[in-house]
Amino acid sequence: MAGIQTVLCGLNLKSPIIVGSSGKTGSADHVAELATAGAGAVVLKSIFEEQILDEAAREAGKGGVVYGQEDLDGYIKFYEKKHSIAQYARLVRDSKAACSIPVIASVNAASGKEWQNIASELANAGADAIQLNLFVSPFDDADGQARIEDVYTDTVRSVKSITKLPVIAKIGSYFTSIPGIVGALRQAGADGVVLFNRYYTPDFDIEKLSALPSSTLSQPSEYLVSLRWVSLLSRSAGIPLVGASGIHDGKALIKMLLAGAPAVEVVSTVYRHGVKQIKAMNDALAAWMDAHGHATIESFRGTMAVEHGANRSALERFHYMKTYGGVAE
Repeated sequence: MAGIQTVLCGLNLKSPIIVGSSGKTGSADHVAELATAGAGAVVLKSIFEEQILDEAAREAGKGGVVYGQEDLDGYIKFYEKKHSIAQYARLVRDSKAACSIPVIASVNAASGKEWQNIASELANAGADAIQLNLFVSPFDDADGQARIEDVYTDTVRSVKSITKLPVIAKIGSYFTSIPGIVGALRQAGADGVVLFNRYYTPDFDIEKLSALPSSTLSQPSEYLVSLRWVSLLSRSAGIPLVGASGIHDGKALIKMLLAGAPAVEVVSTVYRHGVKQIKAMNDALAAWMDAHGHATIESFRGTMAVEHGANRSALERFHYMKTYGGVAE
């Protein structure tokens, strides 16, 4: 019988399926259910930097004086931030107590300014790793591409400076150079990178002439974007790359492992099919491994990844021309 255990950033996972940050990972009871269903790890529902700061600003904006203190605003800001972080640290502790699989804390960061103290609190609460969901709007920074990427690397660097926990960066696909940002994150100290975050995408109602959200759940075809970049970079990145977005079944899971990912993150398929889908994907992986003579994931992981040192640009161009230009092999 094939063994589907894997290792990610020093964490031992009983399965390569990690349930990503979502409402499904927002309580200790849900985490325990996912662990029982066969998840290898969970990423807790994210704590948002903006949410903490907005709450603090709202309370501080009420003004006033308490017990003769004139610096009430500063005190309330401090209190509100501590209160929000304490609630999340409690989720970490409760989740750790409810299961035996790795629990990864998730912070959704829009800058590098707030996360040092938060990361320390989460480490003290018992988190096994920290995932930084990094997103900086390109419309918020007049300095452009270089400064935006600096925010990503500065955030990772600042968190790594105060914790020994593995720090995993989760990024979107909207970069001038995916290899460049992955390399920069590695140099900043990231222990792994998740490819890719799935962002809110608006749609238009052509009758009401109003904006409306598109589906919040991924479609199965979306895994191809992540598969492409994991396969191109997994042998040269120097850190593990985790596939995410659009991974809905056992076939997509197996493809990501063949591309070189040690694990994947799933969310939408659990919403669509329930926690039983985790077992179905694990069973499909084990059956495929048995059929192909693989006793461990490491015996086949990365066998379809692009070789380190290969001319990846020429390879990409060739396949493009072959598909759309009628180039013969």
